[in-house]
Order: sequence, then structure tokens, then C-alpha cells
Amino acid sequence: MFHVGQDSNRCVTSMVGYGQGVWIALQSSAQVRLYHATTYESLTEVDVAPAVHKMLAGSDAIIRQHKAACLRITALLACKDLLWIGTSAGVVLTLTIPAISTSTSTSSLRIPLVPMGSAHGHTGHVRFLTSIELPEDFELAFPVTRDQGNSPQDHETPPALQRSETTKRRASTILQAKSNMLVISGGDGYEDFRLTNSSETVGRDDSTNHLLLWRTLFCAYMAVYHKAQVKYFILYTLIGAGIFPENWEEEKQERESGELHINK
Repeated sequence: MFHVGQDSNRCVTSMVGYGQGVWIALQSSAQVRLYHATTYESLTEVDVAPAVHKMLAGSDAIIRQHKAACLRITALLACKDLLWIGTSAGVVLTLTIPAISTSTSTSSLRIPLVPMGSAHGHTGHVRFLTSIELPEDFELAFPVTRDQGNSPQDHETPPALQRSETTKRRASTILQAKSNMLVISGGDGYEDFRLTNSSETVGRDDSTNHLLLWRTLFCAYMAVYHKAQVKYFILYTLIGAGIFPENWEEEKQERESGELHINK
């Protein structure tokens, strides 16, 4: 047993282990702390606030100030040498996990740890982060909304995640799973942080539960998964997003008990 931080009134809200390191987030804190798994030494502390503020730069001033004032870490996930960080601002961050050996100490950990924000996140809190390993040659099929008016001008820029509407045409797209590991973020609403507050999409579906699905590769393509009755669905390419049901906690229990059903 060892103490984490100086404030005894703050409990540990998130904790993940990866190799010889343990990442911990405390209640109402925007810092993630790295401890050695065997020596319990505090190796480093990373403040996610600067990265989150950068992602919120194009948001409405009032919303930006509100999210900054109550910023905290809400979810952690360690997957494929990356630490995924969910925040109360809806921003999803990734941080390269440093190599930690049995002899690693604070003085030997000299690599600066800088979290990077994703342009795609949630309007409200990131409720959870999880991962799933798919069978080989598994295919993901998503109904994709095609909206030529929102297509990016620069072909190097990944297309924005389109919000699905029942009146719009949809085309089914098959996405080959080049990586067996997928990551899921679940939270309130969907937000493209590249858009300014003048966008027509601001405020739409803010209170609707959404899943963002990520492939553990470079973020290059996205599609929409928008279906009312989603089974507890999958999750570094952002490959899709969708609405998950109000009883997602029950679906999570099914998943953990091995009774998960994936709708293809």
C-alpha cells in the first residue's frame, strides 16, 4: 500500500497497468500519474489541460470556459503502447507509453510525455474507453452517409464524420480490419473539434449516447455507424461512430460474460 498524491479527500477514479507502469487519475484531476509497478515510485505526472485547451480553441467561448473550469480525466485505457485518455470535455487524447524496466526511475525517464488530442471526440463526458481483439479477416460493415457538401478540400485531410440522418441516402461500406485491435470510446454526443462554432451541426445530438470506433493505426478514415439498437459495439484510425442504447451497462456485462453479440 502506498499513497497517491497529498490530498486524502481525492479518490482514485481511473487506473490501468501496462508493463512495469501503472497509470492513475485522481478525482477531479486533469493530471495522469505514472507509478512503477514494483517499486511504487512516482515516475512522472502529465497534465492534459494544454492539449485539451488546444482542441477546444475553435469552440464557443462560453462552452470552452465551462469545459476548462471543470476539466478532469474520466477514463483511461492502455492499448498497443498507447495510453488513451478520456476527459470531461469530450476530448480523447493519446500518449505514447514509455518503456519501463525494473530499474527505471524518475531520473532515467527523460523522454517528454506529450498527449495528443484527436479531432474527433464527444460533446460531453467520455464515459468509458475499452478495446476488443477481432478474429483475423474480420470485416466491419457500416452504413455511410455521403455528403458532398462537407467533403474536405485537401485530400490528405481525413473526411469529417458525418452525422447520420434518416432522410439522407446511405451506402454500405466494408472496412477491412487491417489491425485486430479496436478501441471504443463511449460518451455524450459527437464532436468534430476542427469545426468552428458557426457550424450547423453545433448542438445536434449533444445528449445522445455515441460510440467512436478506432483502429489502432494512424487516423485516416471514418464512417458513420448510426443504428438505434446497437449491441455493445466495438472500438487508430477512427473508423466509425454510432448511438448506443440506454442499457449499455447491461450490454457491457454480457460482453464481459462472453455473451456479446456483434451485429455485422
